Amino acid sequence: MDESKPVAVRSKNNTLGVISLVAGIAGVLLFICCSYISIILGVVALICGILGKQQEQEYALAGIVLGAVAIVLGIIFTIVGQVFLTHITRLIEREFMVNFPAASAWVSGMTGLI
Repeated sequence: MDESKPVAVRSKNNTLGVISLVAGIAGVLLFICCSYISIILGVVALICGILGKQQEQEYALAGIVLGAVAIVLGIIFTIVGQVFLTHITRLIEREFMVNFPAASAWVSGMTGLI
């Protein structure tokens, strides 16, 4: 009879690498509609990825790369969105002033009250 003792196998902890990867993927997917959240998720992915890389975890490098991409895309879309909204707001104000002169005079008078 072969009575061998069970050997305890210690599994490698990969929690930070997985968190980094998931946060990076979510950040990259959300950059168009939620650029601020994309930046935050990118920072989370970057931090967890760096900490995971120090512990030699599997998915840490992918999380670092995706986190950096999410941060860059989030910043670009935040800037583009602000420029776009400013342009659209000015366009609407100009059209409003041309098409509704009486109302625009009333609005101009109301802005002094604020």
